[in-house]
Amino acid sequence: MPARRRTERLSLAGRLTVLGLLAALLCSAAAGWWLRTELHAVVLRSLEGELADRAERIEAELVADGRLNDPNFSNQLLEFNAIFSGWYWTIGLQGRELRSRSLWDATLAVPRDTALPGRSGVLLQTRGPRQERLLVLEKDLDALGMPATLRVFGPMEQVLTDLDRIDRVLLGAASLFLLAVAIATWLQARVGLRPLQRLQAALGAVQTGHAPTVVRAGQGFGPDLDPLARTLDAVLERNARVVERARHQAADLSHALKKPLTVLSLEAQQSAPDRTTLQTQAQAMERVIDRHLARLASGAGSVGRTDAAAAARQVLALVQRLHAARDLRWTLQAPGPVWWNGSPADLEEMLGNLLDNAGKWARSAVTVNVTPADGGVRIAIEDNGPGLPPEQREAALQRGQRFDQQAEGHGLGLAIASDIAETYGGTLTLETARCGGLCAELRLP
Repeated sequence: MPARRRTERLSLAGRLTVLGLLAALLCSAAAGWWLRTELHAVVLRSLEGELADRAERIEAELVADGRLNDPNFSNQLLEFNAIFSGWYWTIGLQGRELRSRSLWDATLAVPRDTALPGRSGVLLQTRGPRQERLLVLEKDLDALGMPATLRVFGPMEQVLTDLDRIDRVLLGAASLFLLAVAIATWLQARVGLRPLQRLQAALGAVQTGHAPTVVRAGQGFGPDLDPLARTLDAVLERNARVVERARHQAADLSHALKKPLTVLSLEAQQSAPDRTTLQTQAQAMERVIDRHLARLASGAGSVGRTDAAAAARQVLALVQRLHAARDLRWTLQAPGPVWWNGSPADLEEMLGNLLDNAGKWARSAVTVNVTPADGGVRIAIEDNGPGLPPEQREAALQRGQRFDQQAEGHGLGLAIASDIAETYGGTLTLETARCGGLCAELRLP
């Protein structure tokens, strides 16, 4: 099985634990190797120090005034008198060799391939008369005025025992450290992932309808996940608005087709149906269906770069022809191109409904003001009509609300514009215009 698939089967806590353990393993291996090297060096330097001390005392006893004294001297270094004690010395001098009594008649071969730099000379390793491992300190005797080499041998058994103990202690400490790191990493992952588990539970509560939003279901997830929870809530809210808008569009389509279908049904009951009436109503139904299909194709809330000023100018020209019989004065004010990230079809539909509503109620003039605002766009449509009382403005944005039954329409224009604006996170508000009529202010982010 590929390593990637095996990794994907691990939980997030398991992955964090494995990664933490691998990092700790690499760090502990590097640190352990460095510590082992340093401790081994300290132990070897200790034995080297003993060899160097004995070498100085031997040199002091045997060499005086540039001459070699009798090697059978009596000194306090008793370890060099006991035969095969593990402590030996030799002096190589012009083809002959002087040796300690402890070496007796044995000859020690010292391989040069084990040479290591020491503080007091060259360090070598060899085997003693009993095949014990020995550390050798080799140095030149310059005081004799002739080539002479002093070698002092010391036993390594205790050193090797100490080195082996150091290795076992380091291995045990590293194992305990890795175990502690694994447990700590696992606990840290479990504790650290609890907010994610709470977030998952909150999403489940929202899915089953037990909570309205993720934030309310979880009651806070900490500074790291709270922004994610708010973003999820925004996405869910946006999807809910899109679904609600789709329902409204279905209702709009049903309402728009109701009148033509009624006319067709009544006309079909006549003994001699009027073909012109049938054709007119069929074309009206076709236009309604095409308009709704275009809205669906544009995608509610889809992102695109739209010049709001140009869109307002285009829709204004169409609505002006629609209300040409009223002889209204239409004015568009815009500083130039005003860009907005949204669907052109959605913007045109909002403007069409708002301008059509203003054209129905205006006495003589309609003014459209398009300006950039807070990174988005602000569109204010004012008419000098009778206006709308403040207590009726909120209800006017509800679907099917009509306060004058004599006016044409179904009471859907303002509601449709408000629904589309909310889909983009925008707002549609109704205020009193400067000229005394109604001002419909559309703000889109």
